[in-house]
Amino acid sequence: MADAAIDRTPVIIAVGEFVDRPADPALAQEPVALMAEALHAAEADAGVPLLAAIDSLDLVGQVSWRYRDPVGLLCERLGIRPARAANASMGGETPVRLLHQAALRISNGESQVAAVVGGEALNAVSKARKAKVKLAWTDLAPRDETVKLDFETLPMSRSAKKAGATDPVHIYPLYENALQAAKGLSPAQGTRESAALWARYAAVAADNPCAWIRTAPSAEEIGTPSETNRMVSLPYPKLMVANPNVNQAATVIVASLAWARAAGIAEDRLVYIHGGAAASEPGDYLMRDRYDHSTAQQAVLERAVELAGGDAEAFDLAELYSCFPVVPKMAMDTLGLRNGVEPTVAGGLTFFGGPLNNYMTHGMCAMVRKLRSGQGRLGLVYGQGGVVSKHHALVLSAAPASQPLGTDYSVQDRADALRGPVPELLEEYSGPAEIETFTVLYGPRGHVRHGIVIARNPQGARLIARVRSDDAESIALLCDCDRSPIGARGHVRVDAFGDIVWESGALRDRTSLPRKFCTVEREGNVTIVTINRPESMNSLHPFANEELSEVFDEFQADPDQWVAILTGAGDRAFSSGNDLKFTAAAMARGEQSPMPKKGFAGLTARWDLSKPVIAAVNGVAMGGGFEIALACDLIIASRNAVFALPEPKVGLAALAGGLLRLPRQIGLKQAMGMILTGRHVSADEGQSLGFVNEVVEQSELLAAARRWADAICACSPMSVRASKEAVLLGLEEDLQAASRSQTRYPAMGALFRSDDIREGPLAFAQKRAPQWKGR
Repeated sequence: MADAAIDRTPVIIAVGEFVDRPADPALAQEPVALMAEALHAAEADAGVPLLAAIDSLDLVGQVSWRYRDPVGLLCERLGIRPARAANASMGGETPVRLLHQAALRISNGESQVAAVVGGEALNAVSKARKAKVKLAWTDLAPRDETVKLDFETLPMSRSAKKAGATDPVHIYPLYENALQAAKGLSPAQGTRESAALWARYAAVAADNPCAWIRTAPSAEEIGTPSETNRMVSLPYPKLMVANPNVNQAATVIVASLAWARAAGIAEDRLVYIHGGAAASEPGDYLMRDRYDHSTAQQAVLERAVELAGGDAEAFDLAELYSCFPVVPKMAMDTLGLRNGVEPTVAGGLTFFGGPLNNYMTHGMCAMVRKLRSGQGRLGLVYGQGGVVSKHHALVLSAAPASQPLGTDYSVQDRADALRGPVPELLEEYSGPAEIETFTVLYGPRGHVRHGIVIARNPQGARLIARVRSDDAESIALLCDCDRSPIGARGHVRVDAFGDIVWESGALRDRTSLPRKFCTVEREGNVTIVTINRPESMNSLHPFANEELSEVFDEFQADPDQWVAILTGAGDRAFSSGNDLKFTAAAMARGEQSPMPKKGFAGLTARWDLSKPVIAAVNGVAMGGGFEIALACDLIIASRNAVFALPEPKVGLAALAGGLLRLPRQIGLKQAMGMILTGRHVSADEGQSLGFVNEVVEQSELLAAARRWADAICACSPMSVRASKEAVLLGLEEDLQAASRSQTRYPAMGALFRSDDIREGPLAFAQKRAPQWKGR
């Protein structure tokens, strides 16, 4: 190489790390302070005045504290003014990429001394929040003023969000399970393989003074779920998951060889950058070709091997990104490192610590120290960002490279050429589907939240679906330790909550399943539905709401059922509304209580039901229970019935239609009197207000409801449906518009096309009772 090119050779001249473990969280240092400490440590490592010479400073995307301009604040704290200071993007490969780019700027003569730095203090933030301690840090920036960075959010399809598979801890297991199946391993064998690999990482962390966890748990401890090693996402327990709950910072400083020599830095302190490579997968993980391999990772690592002379056995040292075991497992399968070469020099994101986007800066610090000490001549650092999304590798050495640093490090064309066809993604689907890959998500107390299945339909199109926690058969299939469920056939349906759900085996007949939360009787053309949770005042949780929603789906679809009666079991309550105990327990587990698309009891948001429903209110109808009754067409109440919308008394609001239906049914002032006070209204007052049709003794309630139903059934069901639809849709328009529209309503059109419209006049003319067909 020419002398000028040699002078511009980029060399790593200093590294620095800092770990903060205060006993009192109030004494913890904020991220910018940690980064400043790391840079001071690097200056001490170099042994020469260094910070003032930095002309380029890249700060790795920072998460644990909101700053307007973290790199500007850091420069101010250090008293330096580099010509280039940048807040860099998110992603675990970012430190590797930033160092590579800094080296290229030095090689091009655009810079002399450049630093890459990052730091996080999530442990301090978490402990302070728990202890209710106010941290004396830089004021949190408002969210809209926080520095904006690339890749702050993962590209995600609507169906992935709907399935609840949006976090890395949900997505990497999809790759892990696919890889295990592709290698012919049972889940138990795959777990043992991962645990053995992670034990190697843990042993390295135990010898690293900058590591967060230095206890070196065994493979058995790592792979066995326990109270302290709970399952997170199948097949990963906590000790196989990146640990971001740390306070760590690190920096790597690179300079031109000429500057390093002029500054008096000894030759044996220099580490050379031989080159690297980068490539990416499609951002949305559902748009990938497969889940047992990454072509971008393969292309990047193969290029790194080429830079090492074409044989991976040339690498003495390696730092393979390790947020979850599947990433280094895939990398090791591609590389074929020689025996005895550990996959990490720092200890990995579980045991060393995973300071979000900055782990690889620590990894490079450890690599530099190893190379300087003569523990190896050639090292590979490989970082990965997103969710198997972005890949970047560098080859580092204690010896100079034989060629100048290459300017074009992208191997995207190679990765794209290796990639197979990407299947069509179905956002909506019902029908048979075979598992492509899967995981199961667990709550903090070890309970199953739900499963996730990526599946293919018979035509090869891809979809993502939930596996519900109450589907014991399908969950058991996913959790089988002896046999992978990949390739298992099942069916997909859309459940009452609007979720795409995968179920094992043949399509299940939902109508034949035993009812757990209600009973259903059919008496001629009348369906009688009884909410059957008397022990909880017939309150409703999501599963009860779903069951009722399915019951009313059946009622709505059955042409032989013309009228429904809804009541509650026992004599204390029609329904006390939402099951608050269930909701509180779900919230304590970090879960939501979803509402079916058709609302409380499958009725409050069932806007297209033209068949009449009668509420037979026995006892309490509170909150959601009253809203269910208001959604019915008639209310027959026992004398002991009590109605209220008490939500304001517990800081809630009656958002299942109560605030909208009650004023329409009894007028604004009377409705506001009930809504704003949450007061209880008796059956007799309800009748005087106008929302109750009849009040009877408790013993006569169902007989009275049947009497009303029989009177309705004596009429043409087609006329009844058309009349109900015209009334309800007409309320949405002014009188003149509704008058013009009513003949165009669907049920009215069905009436005019029906046999009933001819049967009525004919029966009248023949002086006989009509024989209604309802169609």
